[in-house]
Amino acid sequence: MEASHEDNCPISTIDTSPNDALPNPSNRSDCLRTQHPKSMISLTRQVAKIARRLPLRIVLVVPFTVLVFAAVGITGLLSVRNGQRAIGKLATQLNNEITDRIEETLTTYLDAPHKIDRLNVEAIRLGLLDIEDKEALGQQFWQQLQAFPRVDRIYFGDERGGFVLAGRESEDDFQIRIAPGLGDEKFFIYGADDFGRPVGRIEQLAGFDPRERPWYESARNARGATWSEIYPIFTDGTLAIAASEPVYDRAGDLVGVVAADLDLPQIDRFLENLEIAKSGLVFIVEDSGSLVAASDPNSQLVKAANGTGQPQRIRAIDSEVPLMRASTAYLSDRFGDLASVGSSTLSRLTWDGNRYFLSVTPISDDRGIDWSVVVVIPEAELMGDIQQNTREAIAICVVAFVVAGVLDVLASRWVVRPIQRLSSASQAISRSAGRKGFRKELNRQIHEGGIQELVLLARSFNQMAAQLRESFSAWEETNEELEVRVQERTASLENAQAELRALFTAMPEFIFIKDANGRYLKVASTDPKMLYKTDELVNKTEYDVFEPSQAKEFVRCIREALKTQQTVTIEYKLPKKGQEEWFSASISPILEGPTANAIPKVIWVARNITDRKQAEEKLQEQKHYLRLILDNIPQQVFWKDANLFFKGCNTNWAKAAHLESPDAVRGKTDYDLLPLEVAEEFRKQDRKIIETKEPQLHIQAIKQKPGANGEKIWLDINKIPIYDEQGNSLGIIGVLDDITERKISEKALKDEQEKSDKLLLNILPAPIAEKLKNTQNLEIKNSNFEGRSEAAIAEQFDCATILFADIVGFTPLSAKMPATELVNLLNQIFSKFDRLAQEYNLEKIKTIGDAYMVAGGLPVPRNDSAEAIANMALDIQEAIEEVNSYIGRNLSIRIGINTGPVVAGVIGLKKFSYDLWGDTVNVASRMESSGEPGRIQVTEKTYNFLKNRYILEERGHIFVKGKGEMKTYWLIDRK
Repeated sequence: MEASHEDNCPISTIDTSPNDALPNPSNRSDCLRTQHPKSMISLTRQVAKIARRLPLRIVLVVPFTVLVFAAVGITGLLSVRNGQRAIGKLATQLNNEITDRIEETLTTYLDAPHKIDRLNVEAIRLGLLDIEDKEALGQQFWQQLQAFPRVDRIYFGDERGGFVLAGRESEDDFQIRIAPGLGDEKFFIYGADDFGRPVGRIEQLAGFDPRERPWYESARNARGATWSEIYPIFTDGTLAIAASEPVYDRAGDLVGVVAADLDLPQIDRFLENLEIAKSGLVFIVEDSGSLVAASDPNSQLVKAANGTGQPQRIRAIDSEVPLMRASTAYLSDRFGDLASVGSSTLSRLTWDGNRYFLSVTPISDDRGIDWSVVVVIPEAELMGDIQQNTREAIAICVVAFVVAGVLDVLASRWVVRPIQRLSSASQAISRSAGRKGFRKELNRQIHEGGIQELVLLARSFNQMAAQLRESFSAWEETNEELEVRVQERTASLENAQAELRALFTAMPEFIFIKDANGRYLKVASTDPKMLYKTDELVNKTEYDVFEPSQAKEFVRCIREALKTQQTVTIEYKLPKKGQEEWFSASISPILEGPTANAIPKVIWVARNITDRKQAEEKLQEQKHYLRLILDNIPQQVFWKDANLFFKGCNTNWAKAAHLESPDAVRGKTDYDLLPLEVAEEFRKQDRKIIETKEPQLHIQAIKQKPGANGEKIWLDINKIPIYDEQGNSLGIIGVLDDITERKISEKALKDEQEKSDKLLLNILPAPIAEKLKNTQNLEIKNSNFEGRSEAAIAEQFDCATILFADIVGFTPLSAKMPATELVNLLNQIFSKFDRLAQEYNLEKIKTIGDAYMVAGGLPVPRNDSAEAIANMALDIQEAIEEVNSYIGRNLSIRIGINTGPVVAGVIGLKKFSYDLWGDTVNVASRMESSGEPGRIQVTEKTYNFLKNRYILEERGHIFVKGKGEMKTYWLIDRK
């Protein structure tokens, strides 16, 4: 840059002494300051000079062509660069989508087995699964396979070598496999029926011990939920991974291991179905390098070991798929081993002359999964469409450049030719100005065609020529037209004056022109209703017409209007025929130009407003009456305008709001009277009422400000929108009524009602009590018809369970104990029974002496009434033992249970009692009376309901009074 500046400087400004090889810096700066402005001016002049020589066609074509060429070049460059950026973004996006889908699917696959293990461990711990009943255990596993279609096998092995498994061979084919254990290493394979029960032995194998399997050993060593190593299945060699969890007894000793298998071919099939590039590859490896699954169908996961015959797993580095081997080798070189990969990583791999996007994502959990998902996508398959699009974009740009150039040349010719014609015509008119041929040139017409702007230009030129022709003729007629216009305007002015006089005559206002002293200069009104005649007022002053005080006020207003140069308004009254009439006057200064003889004047326009004044007086009277009404009603009333500003209230509302008077609320808002949040809520409600035009009626709420003693005050709130005849909002009116006393009465009534309901529910079941309250027959018709009508409230229940319990030896005991102690003892015992009935949601029917009756399945039917009664019966025995321990006696209880249909309800007219009837009740009573002390006797019907979940002992056939021989059972305990 310095050399270029030195070359442009004059020789005289450069220091050329032999002692300096470079020019003096200060001289160079002076050169730049003095030379730059002159150079710019010279360059500008040269450009302007050259531009004046250039034809319009060159000016139009060259810049446009240069711009098109630049646009085409930039477009092509950006297309190539955007393609390169897009491929990187596309590879990252595709890799993330594939990886996310694989992670989501693997999470689904891997969660299910552990959920099943947890369910089975809890079921065994709670006693819901009997590990000794291998058939029932296999049936339970079969049912779980129906709910978890991705799990292939569920099984359990115990410390004695026992084993049971439910497995899925195909979508509708299941097997049950059982090994008895206890030293017997036989392994039996059965089919499974539609209920999961083993049927038809398929095969028998030997040499199987679950305790030696990998899934068992991993759970035993981990002492918790874990994953086994990937291992071949005992029967067919399929690779699988087992989720296993140990089962311990209460002493902490290992009982066995539950496990669920996930076959790895499932993951293979999922990877094969992934939509990736045609030659892309996805595979999953362990941190050890062994293959778990792969999307390539030619990839093998196992091979037979030399000489052993046992399948051996294949490492990814040894795979038969070349791309997999190359990818694994690349990852090994970069990370050393896959365990070092801490997070998802995207890299570029070059192999066999091709470039690939390679990503590795670690997947692990706290149960032992340490896998890595490797996704390999060829760059060429992603770049194909982008490269083709780039080539097409460049080709389109070139074609566009050529077409644009051709069109530019044609367009320039289309634009230039009309302009040349206009230029020639303009020069011809200019040359002929002031000559004989001037009018001829003005008659020349330019063809209007081509571009819209040039058409407008040619049309404008033709119009300009026509206007010039018309101008010569118009000058000759101008003087005559001016004279005619003056005459017309004179006539118009006379007409306007006549109209103005007629207007003044028709106007009801009185119009006067007065000077600063109140002198009447003109009287424009001719209304016959005037107090004085027109000719009598002119030249008189206000003092000549009115009383001094009135005249003084009028003169003051006139002078104020003249001083302020503003209109002044005044209202006044004048006597007329023994009455007073009111007037409203507007006094406006008359603005005149500054002249030597100008007199300050005003125009006084007065209107009779007597009718309006009378109406205002009546309105004030009505307002007074309305205020008397509002202040004497018990309600609190307020009203607001459309902007929610208070316009007024009655005395009660003002007193409740702690205001001095109703007038104190005017102009205030809710913000001035209430806390911010409460005010906001009230204003929100009021705005909604105004907008929706819907009143808010009878809203009960607690007043924000409590009473004088801090008590709550209840209000009944009504708010009504107010509108004019056109529907425009004027505001709202609110009416508040103090209902505190009513609320207190309602609460007292409600409390008494709740006490009555509670007492009724202690006597009768809730549904029966509700029927008694709602029945239409509950009314006292006469003294002979009390309580309710003779219609019984009864209902048939098809399956209810009845329990009778009787304290054995209570009669002899009653002879030895005082009556009061005896009753207290019975109360303690039956209170325990009542709590048990409440715990199991059973219905206590009654007590008869030392006997207790309870029922299940009524008054609300339930399917487990027999189980609930059985649980209560077992707990009753425990309750009797507790009573014996603290009273020091040896009481025992005899219990009988039966299940069947009964009728339950309330009968009679007085002292209602809920009771049961039917053969089922009688048999239950016989079960108690024919039973043994300390034992629970049940009928065969009840036995059928309890046999699967309770321990029962057959008693045999006994004679039952009224029934004959019946087969009965003893209820011993829960299973």
